[in-house]
Amino acid sequence: MKAAYAKVPFQVQLREEPIREPGPNEVLVRIRACGVCGTDLHIARKMAQDWTRIGHEVAGEVEKLGPGVTTVKPGDKVIVENCTFCGVCRNCKSGRVEHCLSWTTLGPQAGAAEYITVKENSLYSFDDLPFTHAAIAEPLTVALDVTGVAEVPLDSTVCVMGPGPIGLMCVKLAKLRGAKTVVLVGNSHSTTRLAVGKELGADDIVFADKVNVAEHIKERYPDGIDRIIVTSPPKTLLDAVKIANFGAIIGFIGIDVGGEQMVTFDVNEVHFKRLQIRASHAVPNLGFPTALDMLRRKVIDPVRMVTHVFPLDRTEEALRVAETKKGEVVKVVVEC
Repeated sequence: MKAAYAKVPFQVQLREEPIREPGPNEVLVRIRACGVCGTDLHIARKMAQDWTRIGHEVAGEVEKLGPGVTTVKPGDKVIVENCTFCGVCRNCKSGRVEHCLSWTTLGPQAGAAEYITVKENSLYSFDDLPFTHAAIAEPLTVALDVTGVAEVPLDSTVCVMGPGPIGLMCVKLAKLRGAKTVVLVGNSHSTTRLAVGKELGADDIVFADKVNVAEHIKERYPDGIDRIIVTSPPKTLLDAVKIANFGAIIGFIGIDVGGEQMVTFDVNEVHFKRLQIRASHAVPNLGFPTALDMLRRKVIDPVRMVTHVFPLDRTEEALRVAETKKGEVVKVVVEC
C-alpha cells in the first residue's frame, strides 16, 4: 500500500508498505479520505526533522475482519477514531472516559495512506455521507469539545479566535448554545474562511492584522467578553486574557513548537478577574455520533467546509495549499 510521510520543510514522500493483517478484534480499513489538520502542517513546517507519517482525520470502509469482530462487516463505511478510550482504567471505570489514562491511538500508522488496521472499538459506522465529508467529523468533535469546555451560556458574548475549520465550527456551536453575540477574530486575507464564519453566525469580524485586537474589542465591548474560544496560536492567549470580563472562561485548543508554545501573561489579571483557562486536548475522541449527525443535517454544511480535495499522490500539494492559500481554503481533504 501507499502511505504519505512528511518532514521539514513541506516535503512529502509516498512509500510502499506492507498491509498489516488484522489480529483478534482488529479491522482492516480501506481509507477513502483523510483531512489535512493543523497538526499535519506543524509536522511539515517545523516539527518533523525526519520522515513522519501524517493524517488522523480518517473515513473509509471495512475491508477485512480479524477474529472476534462483531460490530462491523466488510463494506461498512466507518470513521476511524484518532484516539479511543480504553474503558478499563481507573478514570474510565469512574465514568471519566475523557480522562482515560490508557487510550489507544493510531500508533505508528496514519490516515494519509491506503489502508489502516485498528481495533474495532475505534470505529464508528455511518451510511449517508461522502467520505470526504465524513472525514471532517473528527475536527468537528474537537470543536464540540472546546466549546463544551468553555461552557457557553445563554445570552452571552463569545469571541472565537482563529477562523480555521475548528474555529469556524465553534462559531456555529456557540450560537447553538445560545450566545447572543459571536465575535470572530482572523486575518483579513482569510476571505473565504471569514465569509463562511458569517454564514455560520459570526456577528462581528475583527481583522487581527489590521487592528490591535485587545484594544479594538475592549472598545467595542466595554463590558468584556463572557467566553473566549482560542483556536489560534498560543500567543493569542494574551489577548484573550485582556478582553475577558470578570469570571470569564477561556477555552483553548492548539499547540506550537520552537519556543512559540511559551506564553507569559500577568497572573494578577487572571486572579483578580477570576478567570479560568481551560485546555481542550480532545483526546480521546468523543462525540462522533453528534458530529456525523450535524454534518448529515447540514447544521455544519460540509459542502462549505471542504473546499479542496487532492488525491493521495498529491499530498505535498495538499499541504502546501492548506498552508499558503488561506484566502481560498477552508478545509483540505486527501482522497486515498
